[in-house]
Amino acid sequence: IVGWFKEFDERNLNAFYSDGCLYISNLQDDDADMFDDIVHEIAHSLEEPHGYEIYGDKKLEKEFLAKRMNLKDILWAHGFKAPASFFMNSEYDQEFDEFLHEKVGYDKLALLMQGLFVSPYAATSLKEYFATGFTEFYLDPNHNFLQQVSPVLYTKLFNLQKQKKLDNN
Repeated sequence: IVGWFKEFDERNLNAFYSDGCLYISNLQDDDADMFDDIVHEIAHSLEEPHGYEIYGDKKLEKEFLAKRMNLKDILWAHGFKAPASFFMNSEYDQEFDEFLHEKVGYDKLALLMQGLFVSPYAATSLKEYFATGFTEFYLDPNHNFLQQVSPVLYTKLFNLQKQKKLDNN
């Protein structure tokens, strides 16, 4: 559904997935921004029916948390200190999200974390790590960057797209 929803203001979003439906803001920078949001939210829609294939063996979480600990070291070295527990939690944490987005800032974070995550938003949580990687996988036909930066995630996405059916079975 394209439109304006209260969640966009409440959670500072321009797209979200909930109860089997994609909600996309009608206020976008351009068509590419809207397409990116749609692909990203499709990734979230696949987490429930394919959660075991994505997360079941814990390999993706292990890769994500190792990157988070590297990020902690990088940020601490540049004077951005947050509790170590933030970096060891794979779930979404609003306080950590605000730390990354508002205190560090995505522009600075992008420079500091080059080659660690595909984007600053990917560091937010394991689910966002998956969704940003999914978006990168499907919007960039050259998978070299994703394969190099997030090899476990790349392998998961490659194997997931090989499945004969990607519906809710």
